[in-house]
Amino acid sequence: MGFDTSDATLVAGLWDLATETVLDVRTWELGRQLATELHPCLGAVMAGRTWQELGAIAVGCGPGSFTGTRLGVVTARILAQQLAIPLIGLSSLGVMAWHHRQHLRVRDGVVSRAAQQGHQYVGIYRYEHSALKAVWGDRLVTEAESEELLATWPMPYEVLTAPAPADYGHALLTWAAWHWQDTLRSGGTLPHWSSVVPLYGK
Repeated sequence: MGFDTSDATLVAGLWDLATETVLDVRTWELGRQLATELHPCLGAVMAGRTWQELGAIAVGCGPGSFTGTRLGVVTARILAQQLAIPLIGLSSLGVMAWHHRQHLRVRDGVVSRAAQQGHQYVGIYRYEHSALKAVWGDRLVTEAESEELLATWPMPYEVLTAPAPADYGHALLTWAAWHWQDTLRSGGTLPHWSSVVPLYGK
């Protein structure tokens, strides 16, 4: 399972590790109803399945809504702890860049999300050797600071648009699956729930 609460739209879905396919992606425009509707929505995604079937959980860690991000990460941590399964925390800006990864083979990708008081969250990502990595950010900056950053950025870049919620959910699940598979290939250890924290872009 993977879900993200860092934006006004709750995104959640399921990935089958055995067949490497996305089983389901759902979105809900919840806004301030997130706190009361999160658990019922996750339950709807799990309809017909048991929580014990999950092999891991992925969660978008922000940056984005402070309250929404915190609620989602705390919920994911509790679920992973109770089920004794790995928790994969992903940058929400990184998920946007992952969606556009095929366009980033010859240029960097700039992703942003509006914040309060004229600020924005900005991240710059690079896709090399089938891996996506952050080369700057994710940080909270003013519009002037963002313009100055891009004016002096030494590499070719493309400003990426935010994917539709369903596409975002697909990217969240497939990027989490990439992390899972890459960790197993390298003989590493999948992340423990306690290592996953919200990203506030400070």
